[in-house]
Amino acid sequence: MKRAPKPAAKLAVLENNDPISAEIEAIQSLIRQRAFELSHRRPDHAREIYDWIAAESEIISVPPAEVIEKDGVFDVKFALAGVHPENVNVMATSNQILVKGVSSHKHELDAGTVHLCDFESATVFRSVALPEPIDVKSIKLDFEDGVLHMSAAKEGVTPVAPARPKRAAPVRKAAAKKK
Repeated sequence: MKRAPKPAAKLAVLENNDPISAEIEAIQSLIRQRAFELSHRRPDHAREIYDWIAAESEIISVPPAEVIEKDGVFDVKFALAGVHPENVNVMATSNQILVKGVSSHKHELDAGTVHLCDFESATVFRSVALPEPIDVKSIKLDFEDGVLHMSAAKEGVTPVAPARPKRAAPVRKAAAKKK
């Protein structure tokens, strides 16, 4: 019995980059404020970059990403381990993609004694500028094994369907000789 497919993420196709810029500015504002707070407590030998990096690591988690172009299509992947697809929002314009999600972690009261836990709740946030414009109407999203996969055709290009490999004829084993 097949289960109904889960939504890959929430996609917002945008007319311009203003909402993406606003999201980036909002995150940077939070980081800036936290960096300012940290600057009052930092060691004398540390510099402002220390405050920014510390604040950024407390506020967001930047997932690894990959952009590959083949046959007129951009394939973009974001590693979002631990983030549920329903907690992922994707904003896209013809030249930029923003992925924002929330990963949360908590322990149940009856879970037992926690001796080690590196899991954190975090805002996953990544903006990627595309090397060439895409046709936003061609965007397809898929979420599998903690990886968000987005594909989109380049603007004004008809994607070339990859050729299907020919199936090899099955190899027959020779019948064993009876003695």
